[in-house]
Amino acid sequence: MTQSPDIDTERLWADIMTMGAIGGTQGGGSFRPALSDADREGRNLFRYWAQEAGLAVTVDAIGNMFARRDGEDPSLPPLMIGSHLDTQMPGGKFDGVLGVLAGLAVVRALNAKGITTRRAIEITNFTNEEGARFQPGVMGSGIFAGLLPLDDALSRRDDGGVCLGDELSRIGYAGSLPVGGRAVHRYLELHIEQGAEMEEAGAMIAAVSNSSWGCSGFIDISGENGHSQTAPMSKRRNALVAAARLILEIEAIGAENEPDGMVSATVIRNWPNNRVNIPHLTKLSYVAVHATEAGRAAIIDRIESAAARIAEETGLAIDATTSHYRQRLDLSEELSGQILEAAERLGYKSMMLPTLTAHDALSMTHICPTAIIFVPCKDGISHSEKEWCEPDQVAAGARVLLAMTLDLANAI
Repeated sequence: MTQSPDIDTERLWADIMTMGAIGGTQGGGSFRPALSDADREGRNLFRYWAQEAGLAVTVDAIGNMFARRDGEDPSLPPLMIGSHLDTQMPGGKFDGVLGVLAGLAVVRALNAKGITTRRAIEITNFTNEEGARFQPGVMGSGIFAGLLPLDDALSRRDDGGVCLGDELSRIGYAGSLPVGGRAVHRYLELHIEQGAEMEEAGAMIAAVSNSSWGCSGFIDISGENGHSQTAPMSKRRNALVAAARLILEIEAIGAENEPDGMVSATVIRNWPNNRVNIPHLTKLSYVAVHATEAGRAAIIDRIESAAARIAEETGLAIDATTSHYRQRLDLSEELSGQILEAAERLGYKSMMLPTLTAHDALSMTHICPTAIIFVPCKDGISHSEKEWCEPDQVAAGARVLLAMTLDLANAI
C-alpha cells in the first residue's frame, strides 16, 4: 500500500535559507529587487531546482515563470501554486519566497511517491510583486489577469530612470510566451501573515477571507528656493517644513484609525536637497488601508483637509492626489473551507483572517477561484530583515498546501 506523500521539511527549509542568501544582507534579510542581478540569480536557482524536479519551465513577456508538472489530462486547465521571489529593499527571507518554494516541495512530495494528478500543476514566480523598484507592485500577476497593460508596464522606469523592459531583457527573462489569456483551474498561495493575529491566537494556519480597501496618496508641496544662510527666517517659504508638519498629521490620523485602518507617509523627495538651499519642492507619498470603504474615504478626507489647512497657514501651494485604489476582494469561500478542513485533519489550529496587504492571489481572483494560506511570522514583522518564520510553521503551511493540491489537482 502506497504511503501518503509528505513534505521533505528539511529540504524546504534549506531551500528557503539558500534562496535567502542570494542578495543576503548583514541584518539577516534579503535584497532582491525586481529585475536586479540578485533577482536574476534567484530566478536561475528556481529554474534549476524546478528542472531538477522534472518540471518544464517557461517564461512570458513580463518575466512570469511557470514550472509545469504535466497531469493525466492535458485538456484540463492547470492548478497554479505560486507567489514571488523579488523582495523589498531590503526585505526578509519568507515573503513571497515561501509560496514559490513550498510549491516545489509539494511537487517533490508527489514525485517521491510516484503520484500523477489528473490536472497539471504549475508553480509560478510572478514578476515584481513588491513594487519596490518599479511601480506598480503586483505587476506580473496583474498583467496575467488582464488588469494591467503589458506595454505600459514594460515602459515603467525606476528612480534612476532605468526602463523595466530593458532590465527584463538584460537579465535574460523577457520571455516569448504571451501574458495570460489562458484558463486556470484554481490558484493557491502560501504566505506569511505579515501581522501578529495568528501568533497571538496560537494558530498555525489561517485561511484568508478577503482583502481590504487601500490606496496611495501623492502630495506636492511648492515653496520658494533661497539661501539657507542668508534668507530672513520670517520670509522663508520652506517646502520641507510644511512637509514635516503634514507627515506628523498623517501619522496621527493613522494612529487614530488603528486597528481597522492605518496610514503613514512612506516616501519623501526634496529639491534641491542640499545644505545651503531652502527646499522649494517636496513630494510625499503615503499608503492607506482600511477594513471599510467609508473608513478609507475618511482617511483621505482628513489628509486632504490637513493639507489645505497647512497650505493656508504657510502660504505654500500643496497639491494632494490619490490613486492606486484597491477595492475589497473576497476569496473563495469553498477553498477557504477546504483549508480549514485540511488543517484540522493535520492537527493544526486554524482561523479565518482578512489580509491588509496586496498579494498576487488578489489579481488571480479575477480569473479563477483563489485561496491564500497564512502561517504566522514572528511579532508580525515583515518587509524587514527581522522577518522570521519558524521551521515548524513553514512545514505546517507546506503540508496544508500539499493536501489542497492533492484535492484540487485531481478534481474533474
